[in-house]
Amino acid sequence: MTDSHLSSKGKLADVFAKINMSELPAMSAHVQELLALTSDKRSANYDDLARIILKDFSLTHKVLQFANSAYYALGQKVSTVSMAVAVLGFDTVRDLALGIALFDDFIQAGVNTEEISELLGRSFLAALLARSIAESRYLKVLPEEAFICGLMRNLGKIIACIYLPVIYSSIKNETAKGVSEDEAAMSLLDGLTYAGVGREVAIFWNMTESVIRCMEPDPPVPESDHDVEKYLHSIVDFSNRYVDCLWFQHSIEPLTEKYGYPLSLDEQEAVEMLIVATQASETIFDSIRPGILKFDFRKRLEEIQARSALEASFVRGKSVDDFWRETQEMVKGPFRLNDFFPLLLDAFCFGVGVDRAVFAMLQSRGEGKVLIGQLGRGDITPDQLKKFQVAFSRTTPNLVQKSLTMCKDIALAADKVEALPDELQFLVAYRTVYLFPVCLKEKGIALLYLDRSQEKPRLASDQVQQVRRFRDFAQQAIEMKSKKE
Repeated sequence: MTDSHLSSKGKLADVFAKINMSELPAMSAHVQELLALTSDKRSANYDDLARIILKDFSLTHKVLQFANSAYYALGQKVSTVSMAVAVLGFDTVRDLALGIALFDDFIQAGVNTEEISELLGRSFLAALLARSIAESRYLKVLPEEAFICGLMRNLGKIIACIYLPVIYSSIKNETAKGVSEDEAAMSLLDGLTYAGVGREVAIFWNMTESVIRCMEPDPPVPESDHDVEKYLHSIVDFSNRYVDCLWFQHSIEPLTEKYGYPLSLDEQEAVEMLIVATQASETIFDSIRPGILKFDFRKRLEEIQARSALEASFVRGKSVDDFWRETQEMVKGPFRLNDFFPLLLDAFCFGVGVDRAVFAMLQSRGEGKVLIGQLGRGDITPDQLKKFQVAFSRTTPNLVQKSLTMCKDIALAADKVEALPDELQFLVAYRTVYLFPVCLKEKGIALLYLDRSQEKPRLASDQVQQVRRFRDFAQQAIEMKSKKE
C-alpha cells in the first residue's frame, strides 16, 4: 500500500469523522454476498447465485422483470431466476442483481431522494450503455466488466450525496459559480476529489482493480488494439460523461473528438442504445424512474437523424465500385473492424441496393449460442436490431444455424420466409431474404442478413456476386486482424 493511498484513506476517515461516522459506510450483507461471487467466480456456481437472489423477493422480482425486458429481447418468457442465469449467463445476472441491490441500499440510506434518484439513474444508464458498447465492438472488453465499472464510476459522488449532503450541496453551489467540480471537491473534502472518495470506498469494499481504476476521469485513449484496460476505461469514461452531457445539456463535441474514432462510435448509435436501456430500466426501478424519465432521448435522436439525412444523401450517391475502392484503401494501413463493417453495410444498402442489411455475430450465452444483431443499415429500427437474435439448438438446427454451420449462402423468396426461425418472423414478412455467412477456417462466426421488399425485383446474379465479393473480403480482413493480434 502506497503512502499516497494511506494519506487519502486518512483524509476520507477525517471527513467522515466530522459527521460523527467512526468508519466508512458498510454495505449490506446481501451486496457483500454478490460481490463475493464477483471476486471468486471459480468456486461459485449458478445455484449459489440463484440462492442469494431468492433471499430477497423484491430483488428476485426486479431481476426477472429486467430479464424479460426489451433490453435483452430474448423472445421467450423467463419465469425463474435459475432460468435467467441459464439463458443470460452467470455474469450478466450477477451484475444486474448487484446493481439493483446496491441501488436499493443507496436509496434507503439517503435523505435527498430526488437527487439520489437522478444520480443513480444516470449511473445505471451509463452502465447499460458501457455494456452495449462492449458487446457491439470488436474489442476484448468483457461486457459484464464494462457494466459494473460503469455502474461504480460515480461511487464517490453517490457516497457524498448520501452521507455528506451538506458538503455535496456546497460543491454543487461552487460549480454553479464556475468552479470546476474537482477544485470545489478538494477544497471541501480535505484535498479529495469525488473520484478519490470513490476509490477509497471501493477499496474498503474490496472491489476489483478494474472498478477502482475506471473511477479516474479523462483517461488516455488506447494506442493499440491489444490495450484492453485502456479500452475498458475509455468505454466507461465515455458512457458516464456522455449521459452527463445529455443531462446537463453540455456540448458532446469534446467527447466525440476524443472517443469517436477509438471506439468507432457515433452519437446516433449511442442514443439508440440509451433508448433501449431506458425502456428497460424505467419499468423495474421505481426509485430511479424519476431521474430516468427526465431524459428525452427520442428528441435527441430526431435531431441527429435530421443531420444524418443530409450526410446520407452523399453516401447514396456512391457506386458499388466507389465502396469497393474505399474498403480496399481502408485495409492498406492500420484499420479497425468497427470501421470496416459499417462501411460494408453501407455498400450493401447504397451500392448494391438492398433495403436492409444487418451484421450479426455468434456469441455464447449461458450454456448455448445465440446469433445477435450488432449493426444495421437501411430500413431497420433500433428496436428491430435489438430483437435480431436467433438461438442455436443442439438437436434441431434452424435454417440460419444451418447457413452458418455449413457456410452456405441462402436466398429465400417472400413466400418461403416462413422457413426462417420464429425469432425473425417479425422482420421478414413480405421480404426477399438473403443469408451470407462469414466463416473462418470453414467455421461460421457471423452472418450478413440482407433483404428487399417483395415489390422489388430479386437481386440479379451480378448483384449477388458483388455481395459475395464484399463478404469474402470481410473474411480476409478478419483474418488479417487475427494474425496481427
